[in-house]
Amino acid sequence: MKEYTHFDLEDAIYKVWQTADDIETLYKYHGDAETPMTEDEIANILIGIKQLHEMRCWELMDMSARVFKLNQYCTDPDKLAAREKMFPDFPVKKKGSKK
Repeated sequence: MKEYTHFDLEDAIYKVWQTADDIETLYKYHGDAETPMTEDEIANILIGIKQLHEMRCWELMDMSARVFKLNQYCTDPDKLAAREKMFPDFPVKKKGSKK
């Protein structure tokens, strides 16, 4: 498993903002194109942008958990025990665990 730093986390935060640029590119292209895009073309592009945004957000959340050693990336038994005591209904799932 790769070790991430706060610099990697900062890059992931900036990647999430890319979604706004993607939408702006779509808006400008559709507005300035000689032939406007069809509703289906616009819908497909928006679905793709949404999926990319969700993947970027997942990457950001996962990377922040790795950088700060949270959830399944926590290795401190005292922190894990305290978390289990505070949130017994939400156990930490280790990578590869079926729990």
